Amino acid sequence: MISKLIHIYNNNKKEIKLFLKYCIVGVSNTIVGLGTILILYNIFKVDYRLSNIIGYTLGLINSFILNKMWTFRSKSVFYKEIIPFFLFFLVSYIINLGAVVFCVEILLINKNISQLIGMVFYTSTNFIGNRLWTFKNELL
Repeated sequence: MISKLIHIYNNNKKEIKLFLKYCIVGVSNTIVGLGTILILYNIFKVDYRLSNIIGYTLGLINSFILNKMWTFRSKSVFYKEIIPFFLFFLVSYIINLGAVVFCVEILLINKNISQLIGMVFYTSTNFIGNRLWTFKNELL
């Protein structure tokens, strides 16, 4: 019984540490991605959809590198992880963009606030996908 409790505690501790690292990478991605979106949209007057695409592309590059090397400490070869990572990015991004467009065009929410709402959808689906699929071998 005690060994089971220790095992559960150690696994939860590991999961919490992993999630916290993922969140730190997420803050970095937010600075890169959202910063790009807001600068392009507000300063350079680039369409909010194109600003979103460019921002998330830069965030994707940042996210893959930091999550592979730091969060999950993956030793797998690049090509085995880039495809699932990119697929989860696409799924998460489509959900994000749908939420942003819905908020802007249907709910008439401010475009900047809509980007933040979309990020919640993006972050949750992206973490789950990468945690359970892309870097799954690193978690055993």
